Amino acid sequence: MAKLKIKTLSSVDTGLSSRRNHSINGNFKVSFQYLDKTQQYGSDFKDWQKEGLLSKAMEVLQGYCCSPLVDQIDGHKFAIYGRFPKITHTRFELPKNISEDAVWGRIHVTGIAILAGHIIEDTFYIVFLDKTHKFYITQRNRTKKDQ
Repeated sequence: MAKLKIKTLSSVDTGLSSRRNHSINGNFKVSFQYLDKTQQYGSDFKDWQKEGLLSKAMEVLQGYCCSPLVDQIDGHKFAIYGRFPKITHTRFELPKNISEDAVWGRIHVTGIAILAGHIIEDTFYIVFLDKTHKFYITQRNRTKKDQ
């Protein structure tokens, strides 16, 4: 039997210099470090997969990751709210592991399904997979009974 020659990372010349990595520095990045699946209107990956939303969310995020975060805030598909929504505007609670002064926003995936989270520099930390858009309830929908 032939022996496989395994190269360690330190012995491999990748050819990836800082100039290649420099072109992607500052681009939109995503983290699931603070994902909260415990709240009533929140979902998990299995639920989004069952609903057909997970692959769509990944496609949306892939598109966002191609340029800087700040260049993509448009107020429609990607909106920044600032502080966590007031209790009268949300069905979610601020997770205890996230600072009260975090900068919150959301990305529309389809129709009413959104990814809600907070931003630190060029990273969007997804906190809620919200398929019913209860993270920030509009004036029109605040008077409607929860579905």
